[in-house]
Formats: sequence, C-alpha cells, structure tokens
Amino acid sequence: MALVSSTDELDKFCSEVLEMSKYVTIDTEFVRRNTYYAKLCLIQLGFETKGTKNVILIDPLLTELNLTALKKLLENKRVTKIIHAGRQDLEIFLHLFDFLPAPLFDTQIAAMVCGMGEQESYESLVKKLLGKQLDKQYQYTDWSKRPLSAEQLKYASEDVYFLCDIYEILKRKLSDLGRSDWVKEEIEKLTNRDSYSSKETSSLKKIKNVNGNIHFKNLVAALVDFRELIAQELNLPRNHVIRDSLVLKLAKNLPKNIDELKELKIFSSKINLSEYYPKILNICNDQRLLEKNPIIMSANQKPNDHKMNVVNLLKILLRIKSVELRVATKLIATTKDLETIACEKNPDVPALKGWRRQIFGLEALKLKEGKIALSVKGNGIKIVNV
Repeated sequence: MALVSSTDELDKFCSEVLEMSKYVTIDTEFVRRNTYYAKLCLIQLGFETKGTKNVILIDPLLTELNLTALKKLLENKRVTKIIHAGRQDLEIFLHLFDFLPAPLFDTQIAAMVCGMGEQESYESLVKKLLGKQLDKQYQYTDWSKRPLSAEQLKYASEDVYFLCDIYEILKRKLSDLGRSDWVKEEIEKLTNRDSYSSKETSSLKKIKNVNGNIHFKNLVAALVDFRELIAQELNLPRNHVIRDSLVLKLAKNLPKNIDELKELKIFSSKINLSEYYPKILNICNDQRLLEKNPIIMSANQKPNDHKMNVVNLLKILLRIKSVELRVATKLIATTKDLETIACEKNPDVPALKGWRRQIFGLEALKLKEGKIALSVKGNGIKIVNV
C-alpha cells in the first residue's frame, strides 16, 4: 500500500493494472457538508496478480497530480472496475471525468443476487466470506484534513484490498447459480447516465408530506426540479437553496408577483434573489393555467377492492419465488410493480422484463388472468394450473 505523491507513480500503477490484471478494485473517500457535489479526498485502487495484491491510494487534493492515467484506466473496456455499493463513487467520477467507468461489477448487487441480503455492507461481506473483522472507526472521519494518519491509510487500503477476494468469490457463486446475467442487467441500470440526471436525482419521493391533487404534486415536482438545477449550478446542498418545507409552502401559496414571493422568504441568504425570482414566478404562473383544466384522475387514487385482492395474491406469489430462489423480494419486484400489473391492461414494469419476467413476471400475469391459482397444501402454498 502506498500513498501516491507523484504523477509518475500513478502512471506506473495504472500501466501495471493494464498489463497484469483483468480488473481493478476501486473505492473513494469524500466529504459532502456544504456542497451539492462531493469533495473527493482520496481514491483507492487495487488488483491481484499471481497471488499478490497491489494497492495504491491517490490524493486528488494534490494540485500537481495529473489524473490522466486514471481516467484512461477507467475508460478502458478490457479492465472490469470492481466497486461495492458504488453509486456515489460513480457520481463522483461522472462529475470529475464526464463519463461513467465501464465495464463494472458491484459486489453489493452481486451479493444480493446470490441471496446474501438486500444491502449487504462491505464489512459484513468481508466477515461472511473471508472471516475477517474490519475496524470501521474511520468510516466517518474527515478525509479532507491533511496529513492522513497511518490508521486512516490502513482503513482506506482495506476497502480495496479485500474487495479482490470478494469479487472472485461472488463471481464463482454467480456462475454456479447461473445468475451472472442477473447482475449484468442490474449493472446496466447503475451505469445508465440518464439515472444521474437532475430529474432523476430530484425525485418527488424525497419530499415528505406531499398531499394533494395531481396539479399540486406536479407543481411541487417542477419546483423540486428547479431547486436541483440551482443547487448544481451553485454547488450548494438542496436545503441550502430552498428547504423542503418552503417548497411545499411556495406550492400552496402560488405567489402572483415578486412582492408576494418575497413575503414567503423561501431562498437562503446564499442565493442571488433577483436572478431566480422571475423563474419561480413563471413556474407558478404555468401551474395556475394548468389548474383550470379538469383533473381526470386523482393522484392519490388507489386500486379498488378487486385490484387490491389481485395485488395481495401477487405478493404471495412474490414471496413464494423469493423463498424458492433465496433472494430478497425487492430484487424481483416492488409493490409499485405489483399494483401496476394488477391495475393496467398492458403493464410496463421491471418485473416483466429480462430475468425477472422469466422467474416471476410470466406467472404473475397468469395469476392475474386466472390461468394459475394459489393453493394451501400442508404448511405451505403451492402454485396450481387452472
């Protein structure tokens, strides 16, 4: 393990990865306190060749360090990048290099597909698969402070050191189970650049207590999207732009002019008010026009009693498949998937695509159409043809 202090050292390590290994393990340490984007403080890389593991730690805070070799390594299609629960790491590299590393393998996803829990931590996998206990006391340390202690460097290096072993073990398990393609489908979602767009990251689900008709929810969604753009532009946390509670207050009051908007005091003191007031008013005015249109269906409409009975049957079927395959139910289908299958004539949900369709989706449709049924037998429930 070495803390890279020169571009030559980084270039040499990246060249060795390309020459000696088909994969590289990756982790990052960062802080995110008063900014929208994470401040990258450390990058850890590792690989194994001929039974020997090689690890380096890269200090991105060194302004004289050129990361071109790292960028080329992350772009190289011959080298698989191994991460654990790596969405935030990927978000960092997307912001830093304007691309997502590929090909990719996420050990948390692989562990879930292997039936090892819903969101297994790295520490847990190291203990379960390797029988080793990690010291996680530096998990929430301030990685922006320099110098880094020997204990911090050891902690950081272990995050990629044992990842080599975990990757090899999970890869074999997936092959034995015949589920390697399952992981590929999930990785495709993780590396879909569209999922990192402002509209995806500013989901309405992140705002609590959004109750009202479809017009109100659409307005809140529009304001949340606009807040996201401001947060990105100014590199400020969302709630440093407009707090969640004030987003709802703004949506309920629908100010007609700048004076009314000023009275609400929605923006933090860090925002240039004159620049954003007109844009907020435009969103409110657009919503006022939309409210004149009749609401075809309530945004809060729930499946009727018959449909709820179908949903409940689908939940039982899902549980049967989950136990049979020894994987978490959420990996196969969400409650929203089940409600959509029950309520729509031609449902378009993940549970009806790819490997999920084969292990659950087809039978879910048959159950909905009355082609199969669920029957109690002894202490269990079985699937029977009708």
